[in-house]
Amino acid sequence: MDPSIRVFICEDDPVFTRLLLKRLEQEPDLSVVGSAVGKDSLMAAMGSASIDVLLLDLNLADKNMEGLEIALELRDCATEGRDARPKIIVLSSMEEEDIISHTLGFGRVANYITKEHLDDIPAAVRDAHAGRPSIHHSAARKVLHALSVQQEYDLKKRITPKQIQILKLQDEGYSRKEISEMLFYSEYTINNELCKVSSVLKGKFPYLEWLRLKKHNSKEILQLAKQLGIL
Repeated sequence: MDPSIRVFICEDDPVFTRLLLKRLEQEPDLSVVGSAVGKDSLMAAMGSASIDVLLLDLNLADKNMEGLEIALELRDCATEGRDARPKIIVLSSMEEEDIISHTLGFGRVANYITKEHLDDIPAAVRDAHAGRPSIHHSAARKVLHALSVQQEYDLKKRITPKQIQILKLQDEGYSRKEISEMLFYSEYTINNELCKVSSVLKGKFPYLEWLRLKKHNSKEILQLAKQLGIL
């Protein structure tokens, strides 16, 4: 039995396909078992070819994001147990943050590499086949930025404008009694709103020891709110 990793290429650019084939042929442990230029020809080939790793372009035969459609369809097949899904590495010239994040997240592909990094593909194929988590540096920075933005957005959704206003006044040095008079709320309401903020932060960061205390230090709450971009 051939121990080499079976690689299939789905790419509609003949020039890039030739370059990719030439690069993969230099690797004795990698074997290209076929190629396709679009979804239909790929699905037909997968009915007869055993594939370990699929190298997949996103835009195929002038169909925008058909590669993502393929990844989603193969994901459904694997979930339903109909077919063994190969590990997928997306090769694309597209560098938009949302596209990279959606492809890695919703498409559940093993890696995303921009096409200029041709020499990095063999190592990525081996990592994907071995199940080693790996995000190529051409995509990693944008994925991390998108993750950071999403986490900040999710947190800010749980903090109300009223609570932010109270935190800002507290940060300016006003006491809870003074804040209640300025905003025409009872002091009980101010305390209650601050407790809600504390509960949100406690739920988000249960591993921070000081947040597990029953009585929260207002200065530390304010400091954390600033660090998280709430204020």
